[in-house]
Amino acid sequence: MFGQKKPVNPLSFIAQECHLTGKLIFSGDVLIAGHVSGDIQAQGNVTIETSGTVDGDILCRELMIAGQSSGEARCKKMTLHEQGTFEGDAYCEQIEILDGGQFLGYRHRDPLLATLANTDTNIANNA
Repeated sequence: MFGQKKPVNPLSFIAQECHLTGKLIFSGDVLIAGHVSGDIQAQGNVTIETSGTVDGDILCRELMIAGQSSGEARCKKMTLHEQGTFEGDAYCEQIEILDGGQFLGYRHRDPLLATLANTDTNIANNA
């Protein structure tokens, strides 16, 4: 009668006062309000808040940017919010840029299956 609940992706939070450097690997979703210098790999979604900045490559399922990101992004869908700025190459199947969002770079239409396979394989190899 009662089924098992779906497991919830763990959420990692990088606070506004945090400055992290290096290669960061997450098994779930990530919320970034601070500054990251380095590459990010997440099995879930990555959200960069208005105060957040990422200088490095991002590999995830869905990328939402309200702050700033520069580097290469590989994801199923990228969303640039009103104050969001992305500079670099984006390999994604879908992209959404809201009024005021800035995309400076080149978009490559990457097939969904290849992106998700790379995300899961890279994270499994680095775990």
